[in-house]
Amino acid sequence: MRSSPPAASAPGPDPTAALADHLPALRIALLQQRRFRAEQLADLRAAMPADPAQEEVTETLRRAAGIALAGIDAALDRMDRGRYGACVHCGTPIPLERLEILPAVALCMTCQHAQDRP
Repeated sequence: MRSSPPAASAPGPDPTAALADHLPALRIALLQQRRFRAEQLADLRAAMPADPAQEEVTETLRRAAGIALAGIDAALDRMDRGRYGACVHCGTPIPLERLEILPAVALCMTCQHAQDRP
């Protein structure tokens, strides 16, 4: 008995088209995050901690807010250059679900895991 050839599967959704549909919402999310981080950084720069321990905590928060703000600005720049949604290391498309959760993310999961390994 002959078996029939496997049916051709329909191509999956185009990740580029799906991303294009979501870019306006992702841009809004990034701009909201940017506004929050800029305000947070301004507040932290104006803070006058009373003791060395509070100063250390405040400085750590300043650095973290600055790093987050730089990541958001980099994501907005990638968006402006048409490179948003692709891993900056390997070029693989970053799944839309990941971008919706972390709009400023720059790496695919594979590259993120490789970077996080000691």
